Amino acid sequence: MNQDQEKKEVDVDVENTNNTESIVENDIEPPIGEPSISNDLLENKEDFEKVLESVIYVEGTISINRLSKIFMVECDFLRDTVSLINAKYKSIDSIIEILEVGDNFMMTVAPSVFGVLSRIYDRKRKKKISKPLLQTLSIIAYKQPITKAEIDDIRQSDSAYHVKSLLDEGFIEWKGRKDMLNKPQTYGTTDKFLMHFCISSINDLPKLRELKELEFDKNV
Repeated sequence: MNQDQEKKEVDVDVENTNNTESIVENDIEPPIGEPSISNDLLENKEDFEKVLESVIYVEGTISINRLSKIFMVECDFLRDTVSLINAKYKSIDSIIEILEVGDNFMMTVAPSVFGVLSRIYDRKRKKKISKPLLQTLSIIAYKQPITKAEIDDIRQSDSAYHVKSLLDEGFIEWKGRKDMLNKPQTYGTTDKFLMHFCISSINDLPKLRELKELEFDKNV
């Protein structure tokens, strides 16, 4: 083998090696998708609070898991930071508050002004939710998971229209089938329901009894 042939083989080997290294590097690069924030931001606690607060403000409602991916921090760290932000709101007697609703953070006004806002905006509301629809929603909220037959039994009337309307509005969803004859479909509330009434979980449902919108005649 002459020197020219050896040189060509060496060049080919080097080129193949470079291609292999390029492939390996591409394999370990994170996939293009959710934007992320540099870890340098975490070094300044106040700056991080401001950026987190700004993101929640812009989004209005945002998944905690999504925030975790954006900032590359644990969900509990985000919860602790939100608690600090809320403490600052409270210290200046602000009516703004960040609530944890289901798996989301939501920036909203404090529950103490819900009554006043309700009186103001009820006058402007073009379409009011009917009492039978609120009855159905309340039954599902407190009795979930519940079948349509069980809802009908409590209301003593057919609830097909109301269940469909609540499904279409996104306040309820299917929760699987009940382990009984014919395995009927069951229903339960969604995160949208929690957000609408500004509660963190269904464990806070007793507080909703104080809201006029959820009052219903138990004799119906």
